[in-house]
Amino acid sequence: MTTLLRSIKSRLAAVSAAHLRFVAAVMIGAYVVINTLLAVVSPLTAGWPFPALTAVVVPPMVLAMIHLVIPIARRVGSRP
Repeated sequence: MTTLLRSIKSRLAAVSAAHLRFVAAVMIGAYVVINTLLAVVSPLTAGWPFPALTAVVVPPMVLAMIHLVIPIARRVGSRP
């Protein structure tokens, strides 16, 4: 049991503040992007089945994550 606790403790020690800032920035960025996309697309897709709505929203979401959210999160996470 002590080896398990040591393993958990060493893994928790490896999680730095920079990692936590990066994760928080990605989560907040993804939340903002998906809600913005849904707010823009919802009036145009009223009554569409859910898979069709998802097919419309996923491509811009992926592009926004790759070109906007992740680069910003990297800058935020790399701050000392």
